[in-house]
Amino acid sequence: MSHDSSGDLTRTLRERADDVTGTALTFDDVRGRAGQIRRRRRAGVAAGVALVAAVVLPIALLGGAGADKSDPGPANPSPTHAVDPNAAGVPTLQDDVIIYPEGPRIPVRLPRNARVMSFTPLWTDRFVISTLDDDGTKISLLDQNGNGVDHFPTTGGSLAVAADRSAVAWMGTDGSPQLLVAGSDAPRTLGRVPGVMPALVAITGDCRTDCEVVGRSQDGKGEFDGSWAASSNGGVRDLPTALPAVMDATSDGDLLAAITGIAADDIHACGGVYDVGAADLLWDTCEDNVFLFSPDGALVMTLFAEGAGPLSLTIRDARSGAPVATYDDGLIKSWAWEDDDHLLAVVAAADGAVSLQRIGTDGRSETVLDGFHVDDPTLDVPLQLPRS
Repeated sequence: MSHDSSGDLTRTLRERADDVTGTALTFDDVRGRAGQIRRRRRAGVAAGVALVAAVVLPIALLGGAGADKSDPGPANPSPTHAVDPNAAGVPTLQDDVIIYPEGPRIPVRLPRNARVMSFTPLWTDRFVISTLDDDGTKISLLDQNGNGVDHFPTTGGSLAVAADRSAVAWMGTDGSPQLLVAGSDAPRTLGRVPGVMPALVAITGDCRTDCEVVGRSQDGKGEFDGSWAASSNGGVRDLPTALPAVMDATSDGDLLAAITGIAADDIHACGGVYDVGAADLLWDTCEDNVFLFSPDGALVMTLFAEGAGPLSLTIRDARSGAPVATYDDGLIKSWAWEDDDHLLAVVAAADGAVSLQRIGTDGRSETVLDGFHVDDPTLDVPLQLPRS
């Protein structure tokens, strides 16, 4: 993910619609307990923040050029049974180790100069990560021990993930989404999508039978060229023209969150939630440009991501847009839903203290992990949440 401090949201919308941005994270010497971290500044780590036209769950940059990966790592967990992604909690990525709150610690074995852009569990026994190294961007499929199963080329680092983590999708190099369903070690190539610089944002339906990968594209001039849904059965259909840039979709596909245009100040973007059945926009706002539905689709998290990163977020009723809870206590580096009623957020304070916060619909926040520290919270933090 790149860092754009220009503040020109209009240019961001028109020129950066490819999903290659997010929060740049450096993972330092975490040994399983945050309070025991021994920080090592890594070279070549880019500053990062979610840019409007490319927003997905923030990415991480692991082991940048010059990083020292020779130190002893955490013990190999050698799990003896599969991890239920819905029971073991939401994992974090810490110093190249995927750590479940109530499960194993799984070292991710990466080339020395590889940087992780995004990661997600794939059901019970696989992980999918997107990485960037000297040879470009690629998708890696890992087994439950963190060993590489296979690697696939891609045009960007974004991942689209099913709500139950039973499927993951990314863009192939031929302009077609690649869909990997739990139980398979090889992706399925879907229909070629229109436009250029396509970005995937969500998976709807059940990929064991029929599902759709939802995304958006640009045209050759850098303008949004509309949104679309690619079916697991091979077809590609256009989404409503009122939604030039879809940002997320509920798992059943009934609601779509999208950027709908540029605000009157020519800086902010306007967007909201669209009811597919009613063929109508339920509500919109020109205050936020990032949207992420809760697993059940009843809520949507919104925030404004630009410059150094978002400083606040709002949990809203998905159908009315009414605020349910807000959080504004630091620089928000990454976020993911823990369940239908709680949002997790990695937050960096001005003094460099970094923590994982659980934010409830009652407006209360609870510290889940703390004890981390960075020199400059606008550049890197030692925690990353998975793509959701």
